[in-house]
Amino acid sequence: FYNIMIRCISPLFLLFARALNVFAEDLSCGIWFAKSTIPGAGLGIFAGIAFEEDEEVLPIGDVVVPIVDKEIHQPDDHNFLWDEYTWDGRGMFMDFEGYHSKLSAASPGFGAAVNCYMDLVNIKESVPLNSNTGLHRSKDPGAGAFSTYWNRQSIATTSIKPGHELFASYGESWFKSRENIGPVPLKGDLLLGDQLLKKYERLKNYVNSKIDNEALKDLWELFVWNNPWNESSRVLFGLPRNWDDINVASNITLLEFTRQKHSVTLDWLGKNGICGDWIIVKKSTFPQAGRGAFARRNFEAGEIVAPFPLIHLPYRIYLDMFEIEKDEDGEFEATDRKITTQLLLNYCMGHRESTLLLCPYGTLSSYINHNQTLTNVELVWADPKSSNHKPEWLNKSLSELYNTHYAGLAMNLKATRPIHEDEELFLNYGDEWEIAWQNHIKNWAPVKGASKYKSAEEHNVEVVNVKTAFEALFKPYPDNVAIHVNLAFDQPRRNWMRHWKVGTISKFILKEDEYTSKCDILRRERDKEDNVWYTVQINTTNDRTDMKESNILVDLPREALIFFDEPHTTDMHQLSAHRHDIRIPDSLFPDIWKNTKQRQT
Repeated sequence: FYNIMIRCISPLFLLFARALNVFAEDLSCGIWFAKSTIPGAGLGIFAGIAFEEDEEVLPIGDVVVPIVDKEIHQPDDHNFLWDEYTWDGRGMFMDFEGYHSKLSAASPGFGAAVNCYMDLVNIKESVPLNSNTGLHRSKDPGAGAFSTYWNRQSIATTSIKPGHELFASYGESWFKSRENIGPVPLKGDLLLGDQLLKKYERLKNYVNSKIDNEALKDLWELFVWNNPWNESSRVLFGLPRNWDDINVASNITLLEFTRQKHSVTLDWLGKNGICGDWIIVKKSTFPQAGRGAFARRNFEAGEIVAPFPLIHLPYRIYLDMFEIEKDEDGEFEATDRKITTQLLLNYCMGHRESTLLLCPYGTLSSYINHNQTLTNVELVWADPKSSNHKPEWLNKSLSELYNTHYAGLAMNLKATRPIHEDEELFLNYGDEWEIAWQNHIKNWAPVKGASKYKSAEEHNVEVVNVKTAFEALFKPYPDNVAIHVNLAFDQPRRNWMRHWKVGTISKFILKEDEYTSKCDILRRERDKEDNVWYTVQINTTNDRTDMKESNILVDLPREALIFFDEPHTTDMHQLSAHRHDIRIPDSLFPDIWKNTKQRQT
């Protein structure tokens, strides 16, 4: 009897254990993509677990793709939807990639999907790392085909509870330059709103015995909701729009009330969202691809592996890059000769019969590489219930999409077969992409001088003692690099010295999040303890800096100095670097978007 019971119970136990395991995996989801709690904001990102202050929200951060010299290549006024989702490249140490002082950075994942409510900001975006994963232009056809900027982390700036929507700071200027979105509250406006609520509470307590609740409501409607400045005041805009909520907010502060309004339950996320962190990032098993995406858990065939929200670019010509020359005034201008395409093309999807590009911005999904024989994920249009996807947009013409200034298309990545934990994820980029890549390998040859090329990344690793300007006269560094000083060190020495002594100087630099400037090394000295210190002079012709007093900084450690690549010298600028969009299957691509008979090769 005992043996019979064991044989009967064991299968049931295994099924129960498997169910518990799946349930546990669902609960382990750190971040979720779902509709934002901000009306009209589209997609949002939510915490699936608790995060402590200074904790990284993902184990590895997103890729960042520079959009270089767009103001030179495409100077005409046009709608480029990525402009609503990009970040300032100066804050990512990549502005020196181009000639123009303004450089945008496309940051898929948190950088593009996270929303902003200034008084509720709970994460900050870090500076990305810069590494080509060992590929070299002298021997690798894949050099220049992917962005070397990666691992842009999102870090909690306060404790975050499960269900809270995640907000990063766009900066107040972002909202002030977009009057069409309304008087969105800025930093401190909720505190001012709280003061209004306190005044209302005092008034209510004073007149409570003289007038009834309805009269109080009439007073609030007259002086607040029907106020002539109600539609333009950021403070009034942040107040509750429901009478019952007014009383709740008065009891717990407007800030806490607003935070609760921008939170959801985990049960709601499970029913209305998609997990966004079931991917981990490591060096790809495909040598020329750089980094790759790997499964963080097991997947059954048909399961959704990752969300794939999309930014639409109806006309790909706005990624074209042209030969650049200087005009008679010394200003850079583009000629009529097209020479290449923005690297962003490699991270977007298109079709042979259309000018449309769809650029994914899900977390870590930009790391997924191509492999036709090992394909384990495929594209499917997303369910509107758990995404910002609007199926009716599949019937919009490209001109209608062009005049739509927000994202509203989304796909998902679905497992085509069982996927094991730690298995690399591969998407079939299409036959045309495969043919283009094989032709690239067949015809590829190193550019002139490739064997002697050494990037700024290599200099930063190898150079221990940076040459002074005098030493560089006799043996200069290559023309493709320049020495910069991190302006985080433009402050009293005691502020950073304590970090240097205990080995946390890199954390200090990251926290200060300052710009850099070209400099000349005037002096290098070694003290009695064999420590090396530098005196540097800021390059005063660099108008990107705002020095406080003197343009000479003294007694700086080696960590204050960093080599940067000169404009248009990194691998991504090689004219022979591979460029091709990922191809969307015919079965998913609406006929109304096929606007050209000329095949996009």
